[in-house]
Order: sequence, then structure tokens, then C-alpha cells
Amino acid sequence: MSRRLVRPLFLPLSLMLITTAALVVPMPVFLESPGDVLGLAERVTVDAPGAGEVDGDFLLTTVFLEPGTMVGLVGGWLDEEVRAIPSTSLLPPGVDSRQYFDRQRDLFRETSDVAAAVGLRAAGYDVDVEDFTGDGALVVEVVPGSPAAGLLRPGDVIVAAGRRDVHVAQDLRDRITAVGEGAPLELTVERDGEPSPVQVTPAAVPGVSDSPIIGIGLETLNPRTDLPVPVEVDSGRVGGPSAGLMIALTVYDKADPADLADGRRIAGTGTIGADGRVGPIGGITQKVLAAARQDVDVFLAPGAQMETARAAVPSSSDLEVIGVATFDDAVRALRSEVTALR
Repeated sequence: MSRRLVRPLFLPLSLMLITTAALVVPMPVFLESPGDVLGLAERVTVDAPGAGEVDGDFLLTTVFLEPGTMVGLVGGWLDEEVRAIPSTSLLPPGVDSRQYFDRQRDLFRETSDVAAAVGLRAAGYDVDVEDFTGDGALVVEVVPGSPAAGLLRPGDVIVAAGRRDVHVAQDLRDRITAVGEGAPLELTVERDGEPSPVQVTPAAVPGVSDSPIIGIGLETLNPRTDLPVPVEVDSGRVGGPSAGLMIALTVYDKADPADLADGRRIAGTGTIGADGRVGPIGGITQKVLAAARQDVDVFLAPGAQMETARAAVPSSSDLEVIGVATFDDAVRALRSEVTALR
């Protein structure tokens, strides 16, 4: 067969292989896009005397996170609702995407326990913050361009900060707040089982937080607490710690005689600490967009991300965004909304 004949036959085959590769070969990024809005009223069960149902619903907002391909990247570049995240920001060395997603589901379950305790305590149950403990603050996300970028990575466990032990994630948040902006904070980080010192300087990160942060998503490693009554949360395929605030509100509404939802569909996001503090999360823009597409009355956002959340509301939507720094802030805001409507 002559070369003149081979080339025309070979060219379509080459194009087919290149096209197939563009569709299926993974790139070193994840694509994040608006996900589902899931009702928690049916997913949360509080087995306590007098526990009631929610009049309305508290809604868990999610994002879709999938490995990127060349075609997906081009589509994401054309779609303002899609964000490309470097895989190194999510996956520690030696951890594949399956292991990462398994860990995110574990984090959801751990977060549910803390959130249930916060909600029950607010409803009058005897839950002591001192009963919460853990094995350190686990880094679950590193914000690109933040002080921690390049210094910390997902999978790191912070066991000390400023010469003080870190047992739960809130211990580290408290140290960051105490240090403030511009002063270095010495961390002891366990990575691959070996402790090492890391120095990071908290600072405000435009578009993420106006307050000093180091730019990481945190969760308590192996949190331990005893709940006074059984609480079950059906996670389905949802993972991560960002459902904490909404789970806590759902548990509170069911366990307390007061009707907090009051017939409304209330969406939101935010981590929750044992002391009720609400922390920032990833994908806030995509979660607001997911809520705006549904029949949602109010969106609760971490206070540090309130401006970013409000900026994400489409001009065609009348979705109201409320920023909250604590669980108590959220309860007060929702009660005030009811009073104003009446």
C-alpha cells in the first residue's frame, strides 16, 4: 500500500482517537457546578419525646464535583456557573478521587453528630461543649491563593497552634482569631504520620473572607461525643462538612416546641463547630445558584462569605441571603423574619 493511500486512511483514525481522548482522558482538575437542593426534614430523625415534624423545610445545597476532561474544561470555560479546581487543592499525594469521596462521606457523618449536638443543646437538652473531643483539625480543602496555599494540603492534621494543643477544629479557629491579621501562626502538622512545623500568616482573602483566615476547610478528626437522644441523618451520596448548619437547624426545629421554619423553604450552607460557630465552605457561588433555581425563601450563608453569596444571586431572582456567624445568629434571623412577616 502506498503512503499516498495510507495517509487519508490514518487521518480520520487519528482524529477519532484525539476526540475520544478529549472526552474521557482526565485532566488534573475537578469541575464544580451547581448541584441539587435536598430537603432535610425527611432525612433527619430525632428520636426524642415530643419531637415533631418541620412545617416547611430546611434545604441542603450541594455542588456537583467531577473529574475534568479536556471537553469539560472547554465547556466550563464557556459556562460561568462552572469552576475549575486544581486536583492538588483537594487530593493529597497518593489519594485518588474514590478515596477522597469516601472521606467526604465520612466527614458528613462526623459533621452530623456535632450538628445534632448543637441543635439538641439549643432545644434545651443537656449537651456539654467540653464533652466534645477529637484527634486534631483535619484539613479537607485549601483555598487557592490563600495564606495556606502551598503550605498545607488536604489530609494534613493540625495538632497544635501557637504552642496550644488542637483537639477539635474550633481550637484552631479560635487561635486564628486570637492571632489576627499579619502575625505568623506556628502550626504543628502531622503529614503521613510525621509531625512537622508550618508557619502561616492569617490574612483577608478577597472574594472569600474579609476577616483574617488561613484559607482551609477544617473538620475535627475522629470527633467524639455522646448525644442525649438518638439522631439519625440520611446522607445519601452527599459528602463533606458544609451541611452542619442546616442539619443543626433541622434537629432544633424537630426537638424544640417552637416552629422555626414556619412554613418556609430555608436553604443554606456552612460548617458548624461544637460551640455553634458557623464556618466558611467551598463552592458558595454554586450553592447559591442551586438555591436560586428552586422555590426557596431564604438562603443562610457563613458571615465571612455573605457578600460573595449575595453577589451570586441572579438578577432575575429575589432570593434573600442572610449572613450568620453562629447558630444562634441563624435562629435569631429566622425568628426575626417571621416577626417581620406577621
